[in-house]
Amino acid sequence: TSRSSGAGMLLTSKWLVHIFNVCKTFGSGVFQTFNGTLFHVKSTCPFTLTRFTFAGVDCSITVQREPTGLMNRVVILVNKVTTILQNGVVSVEGNRITLPFDHTYQHVYQYGIYIMLKSKVLPFSVTWLSSSGGISSISVSWQPPLQTVELDLVLSFQSKDCEVMSYAKECRLSKFDTYMQLCLQNMFPKVNINAKCAFIKEIVYLCGNKTHLWSLWRKITLCQEPSCPGDLTYQELGPAFPPTCSNPQPNSDALINTCLPPAGMVVNDRADDFRSVRVTDCPCVHGGKTYAPGQSIISKCQSCVCKEGKWVCSPNACPPRCIIEGQVVTTFDGKQYSLPGKCTYVAAKGLSWTVTIKFSHTDMSIEEMNLDVYNVCFYASVFLLRMLISRSCHCSTLICVWTGFLTEHATVFWQSSMFVQVRTSFGMKMQVQVSPEIQLYLYMPPTERTKGLCGTYNNNTEDDFTTSSGIIENSARPFASSWTVGVCSLDDLPICMNTNNEIFAEDKCAQLTNTSGVFASFLPRLIRMSVCLQACVQRICQCTSGLQKCLCVALGNYAKACASQGIDVGDWRAASSCSKYISLRTIGLTLLNRTTA
Repeated sequence: TSRSSGAGMLLTSKWLVHIFNVCKTFGSGVFQTFNGTLFHVKSTCPFTLTRFTFAGVDCSITVQREPTGLMNRVVILVNKVTTILQNGVVSVEGNRITLPFDHTYQHVYQYGIYIMLKSKVLPFSVTWLSSSGGISSISVSWQPPLQTVELDLVLSFQSKDCEVMSYAKECRLSKFDTYMQLCLQNMFPKVNINAKCAFIKEIVYLCGNKTHLWSLWRKITLCQEPSCPGDLTYQELGPAFPPTCSNPQPNSDALINTCLPPAGMVVNDRADDFRSVRVTDCPCVHGGKTYAPGQSIISKCQSCVCKEGKWVCSPNACPPRCIIEGQVVTTFDGKQYSLPGKCTYVAAKGLSWTVTIKFSHTDMSIEEMNLDVYNVCFYASVFLLRMLISRSCHCSTLICVWTGFLTEHATVFWQSSMFVQVRTSFGMKMQVQVSPEIQLYLYMPPTERTKGLCGTYNNNTEDDFTTSSGIIENSARPFASSWTVGVCSLDDLPICMNTNNEIFAEDKCAQLTNTSGVFASFLPRLIRMSVCLQACVQRICQCTSGLQKCLCVALGNYAKACASQGIDVGDWRAASSCSKYISLRTIGLTLLNRTTA
């Protein structure tokens, strides 16, 4: 029921429309529940838009408005992961994100002119529209419907003109009087123009694009079309995802408010200015550098030419390899990630062989490596290397490898003063760096299939994070956790052990980007500098066994990356004071050869 006089209105009611599975709030305070009940609340207090537990997962969404009616803060909590929308910024777990953003439990991405958060653990999504001054609408979509509690409200508000509603009579809305009352409540004094327009747009979209109101509403209101970046143009109804150089033919069934390039053009998403180009003019990107159409890159292993935004490459002459350098792992298929803790892991395994690595409890470096081939175990340990130095390599159950060692299924020999190589009867090769830290490089024959930290070795990065139980994860932590051996606590590692490590890392790792330094010849080439710089800083930050040694390990990894591309960086050890960390053959390596029970 309602009573109105002059500019005021007293309302005590609830309304039901035939809209299901969507809960939303828009305008200056209009709420629509999952069962279609509509009401208006004018308040600057936080409101719980929805809160529930489904399949053991807790979820809540809280919204708060400014006096202008626009929302200035939204908090989305799903499975203990908090996402906050405030001041035009989206942050997850306290960190500001850029779009698209992929998380273990959710995916956040641009969806037309909107932004969508899609849960990976619950069958629901959250979509919102940001405008100047705040958020004008937010909706929660759910399948199947949830049960909600209906609210009885007694509200008193100031009304304002809603002339546009007279044009909506032709739509024959089942609850026209209800929407008219909501309009009067929504248009209170000092309401933000974007809050007004968000309400009117809801009415227009209820009427549909076949009505007179569809083409007229922006002309008879002050609601302007949203502005689009670059040379893109706004469309009331269009595909959510515009064609881009990266994806010229996106799969987008939904039609929403969107920004699109001119017909026959695509968005150049390899640049930041949202400009449209023809597909034939799309550039390519490699190693953080942009290449024009027709440009080539040539490495030790293959050559590639940029054509229509994609690299057309010759066959790869170099076999794929899995790299484990401290905390950083690169899978056979090229996916790179960081291990979450100092544990024992299954690095890789096949039908008749397994490689395990054990990390030091004090430093993020490999302490032990085991290779089990047909029940014969080869074992390398930093601890035993130190013991051999003091005991002059007097072994009983140990075989000290000085020149080579041969079994039915494996051959072990020194490849250089720093590397030992293992070759197996089925074609696997393993290169073990023994100093200054144990690091692992695995090569597989084309027919071999693997599991473990090194991924699946099938030329498909999408399933590299396959757990020991066969589930494909989206992030490194649960994936790596499934491949731990024994009891292990995956406590989050600190970004830096202390301030001294951080200062040393930032200062010394900067030589990788020095245009006149020993690594300058590799700067314009194929490796993404930001990744290498991050790996260098990360290694030193986690260091507890001598900062200079850890620096030399990080620089050595970079030099090996250069060498893999056929680039010789010269005597980087002398230039970086790392010469004393060269391993000598007289130090030796111990491999334990035993038949497992």
